[in-house]
Amino acid sequence: MAVTDFYSLPLVTQSGDYTQETLEKVVETVQFSIFCFTFPFYILVTYFMLDALHRGIDELSTPFFRLCITTAFIDIWTLLNNYLGAMFPKWGWGTRVYLFLDGYYAHTYLYFAWASGICQAMCVSLLATNRVSAILFPSKHTRMWTSSRLRIAIAIQFLPGLLAGIATFFNETQLYRNSKNGVVPSEIFIGVLFGIAGLFLAIVCIYLILAYCYLLFMLRKSSNAIKSSHFAKSRAVIKKKEVKLFIMSSITVTIQISILVLVIIYATSLLNFPLDTFYLCYNAISDLYAGINPYLLWIFSDSLRKHIFIRLGLKKRRRVASSSVVTVNQ
Repeated sequence: MAVTDFYSLPLVTQSGDYTQETLEKVVETVQFSIFCFTFPFYILVTYFMLDALHRGIDELSTPFFRLCITTAFIDIWTLLNNYLGAMFPKWGWGTRVYLFLDGYYAHTYLYFAWASGICQAMCVSLLATNRVSAILFPSKHTRMWTSSRLRIAIAIQFLPGLLAGIATFFNETQLYRNSKNGVVPSEIFIGVLFGIAGLFLAIVCIYLILAYCYLLFMLRKSSNAIKSSHFAKSRAVIKKKEVKLFIMSSITVTIQISILVLVIIYATSLLNFPLDTFYLCYNAISDLYAGINPYLLWIFSDSLRKHIFIRLGLKKRRRVASSSVVTVNQ
């Protein structure tokens, strides 16, 4: 395989604004510093979630935490793909390797970039659905998320994205060079893919907004209607930890909607983003989207935080006194 000549690549459109270049450097430096801490921290949190699942800890073996584990694998892979496929070549790290791989590198990165984006959207949707069902139907929640249905939910997390990403292989790729002696991968008809991704994200976001509106409506109705004993009872059963996990999923939903807004702005050329500027915004939001879950789990899940402290030897497990039955034979 011949190495592509770097200077034969088309040049990415640059604004030439010193202030923007300085801002870009600051944003990417902060972004990479956060990544260097987030990546091992996410792996650590995922390990302890798997450890709790293996040990059969009830509070950390629920369908919600099982979905969090599968989501973690997608998030970690998204972070790796973003830096190995976009950030490092953009900064000029290992340029000869990327030029040698040429189309293979571009297709691989773009496939996982588009596939993981859709997978993340499905993960957020399922986690939000799980929390909404836990609050609205606490008595039926366990039956709704049985092991067989949970397997279907996990398949929904992966399959749509992996299948949709195949579309990138039917499109021609192109490497661009930038002012940092780096390369930026793109596709010739990328506007079509952005249109498809924007439509998919729009459908998912509309579903999430409707689900949250329905939740708020039913909770408000249950607080005002005296005769609505079912929802009054449901509100009484809601535990504090369920509400905290619901807030956690709501934050990720908000980030997903912001990604949809960015895609719409770029696809419709509302702000006439140059390619470098778009990648700066998209990579920053993508890092936030993929890396925020371990921090949210740490903040909002008391059970997981307690388990990690116990496993690290920073906290002692409380021992429940066992009662013994003495049989007296007359």
